[in-house]
Amino acid sequence: MKFSAQTPWIAEREATVCTWKVDYNRGYISNMATSLLVDFISMSDRQLGEYVKMMKACGFTGIQVTDMVSAWRASGSWEIVHDRYKVLANALHENGMKFTVWCWAAEFSGHGWHDNTVAYRNADPEKPACEDPRVLAAFNKYYDIYADLAPYADRVIAHFFDPGNLRDTPSILYFTKLLADKFRAKNPDIKIAVDTWGCPESYPQELVDAGMNDIMLMELPFLPTWREEGKRAKFREGVKALGCGLGSWGWYTCEYEIDQFPFMCINNRVLSDVYNQTRAQADAVMTPTYWSEMDSYHLLNFFSMYASGHLLIDPEADPDVLLADSAEAITGASHPANKAKLLAALELIRDARSGDKWDTYWWREPGYKLVNGDYTDILARADAVIADFETLIAEEEPTDGVAFPITRNQFYRLIVPHLYQVRQFARFKVDFAALKQRKEEGADAAELQALVDVIPFEVPEYNCVIGLWGQPEARVAYILLRTFCRDNNLRLPERRAMRFVFKRRLVDALGTRQRGKDYPVYVSPKFYENAGPWGMEMATDLMNELLEEGVLIRREEDGLMALANWSDYRFDFSI
Repeated sequence: MKFSAQTPWIAEREATVCTWKVDYNRGYISNMATSLLVDFISMSDRQLGEYVKMMKACGFTGIQVTDMVSAWRASGSWEIVHDRYKVLANALHENGMKFTVWCWAAEFSGHGWHDNTVAYRNADPEKPACEDPRVLAAFNKYYDIYADLAPYADRVIAHFFDPGNLRDTPSILYFTKLLADKFRAKNPDIKIAVDTWGCPESYPQELVDAGMNDIMLMELPFLPTWREEGKRAKFREGVKALGCGLGSWGWYTCEYEIDQFPFMCINNRVLSDVYNQTRAQADAVMTPTYWSEMDSYHLLNFFSMYASGHLLIDPEADPDVLLADSAEAITGASHPANKAKLLAALELIRDARSGDKWDTYWWREPGYKLVNGDYTDILARADAVIADFETLIAEEEPTDGVAFPITRNQFYRLIVPHLYQVRQFARFKVDFAALKQRKEEGADAAELQALVDVIPFEVPEYNCVIGLWGQPEARVAYILLRTFCRDNNLRLPERRAMRFVFKRRLVDALGTRQRGKDYPVYVSPKFYENAGPWGMEMATDLMNELLEEGVLIRREEDGLMALANWSDYRFDFSI
């Protein structure tokens, strides 16, 4: 069929505003240099109105927000966050768009938010959680908070199975209905949906059997488990047989979630690849009527969101034309020279970070660009692209561009550090390829060590949003060089400034766990995201350094460590 705005592939298209705080990632670590210009909850009423118009220009029919405790803690209270959401909802409705609330349906304490009254399990392990008065009190308290948004919302989506606090099926079904009932009590017209992240295959049938056949079930677009042969088609066949609505909850396709590996991505080609693979897998069975895509690195994700919204209208559109259109939306049609400079920068970032397909973009795939890519061309292009791009900073604000929450000058200046990171990593990759070549040519250990000692493997963070696992290119450079040194009995150069930053984040994360407790919290090095993709060895070394420096103390019987000043954190509370 021919797709158009009148006959789109996906009827309802929403941008999901992911509200991890940009400078306080996942409520664990603080990034003092991160620019708050991209922080969604910090936006004024005017900026939120501009954000809505921007997303409408991207082709979206609505916006979904993630309502969760981490956002509340980072802003001081749930009321502050809800105030921003209500302003957003009103702006959406004024522009003929929809407002959806996604909520963490079983995660009410953690990520910096501290509530010691929360319980998820029955005191009697043989009984369902929903029969315990403590559990009921916690869920009712937080569902009432979520339902504060019901009068403003067109849809609510419940997220139950992550991070896994609620385990027994009767309780999950009970609380699904409770959440729906609380929203419907305040807004009888609201639509109910459940995302199926991590759920058992039996759950959709169990929901219908429990009397909830009027809900929408959300599939996940392209994570590895959803690419198993026939899985998507089987899920849609089940949804169709149950008579439920079908939606897709996009995550990671436009960019990385900012609690993990955030950086500015240009994913126009990746999105085209993913959407068309998804269509081929199961559209013959049933096509979703609703699709959301994540906006996590707000504003700098504009170009991917533009491609996403328009590809959800017409998945056969040319992704490169859409990228050029999005550049013109920023510079204005009356400034073709500026458009060319911006487009060259966007293409450099795309070619360096994402490539053309999911296989080159996603960090666990065999074709992952940062690990496997040849960066000779990227380095050759970088200096000229950056020099041209930096001239845009002095340009006047266009009068014919898309509505935008910040000025073009601010926006361009936020892009610059990403270009510098691309160039620095390209230098590393080119030098690293030369290092490996010298090894193959028979260079001795002394020559190899001399080359290793000067290789530029640090990639600065600048004022960018940084996830729990650090700057992604810096991580890849570090791991590639560390592996080479191990394989060749060479010494990995020590970078004390880099190690200090990592140690500070370990202390940040442990401090978050310690808050509100009048006893020391002891952990192993695995506590920080199981030592993260940087590796257990590095985490162990850093914690041992902190022990030697007196920042940590060790428990002799098991070797676990706690903050030496743990008592300083005892008075924390959130509600």
